[in-house]
Amino acid sequence: MNLEKSFRIALATRGMSKAELAAQMKCTGAYITQITKGGSMSVSKLEEVCGELNYKVWEFIKLGEEQ
Repeated sequence: MNLEKSFRIALATRGMSKAELAAQMKCTGAYITQITKGGSMSVSKLEEVCGELNYKVWEFIKLGEEQ
């Protein structure tokens, strides 16, 4: 599972920056950077990220697995 790639593709597809995602999620940009670089993330936080980006969890994870 390549969450860094999933984040990169999802943000680009939605035309959103990490800072915009952080603002929507009411967290810091540093936290978004940490999780996009492969840091640990709870399932509930992953679900929240996917909700903000309008992806189902499986769709989001699949983004990082595609060639």
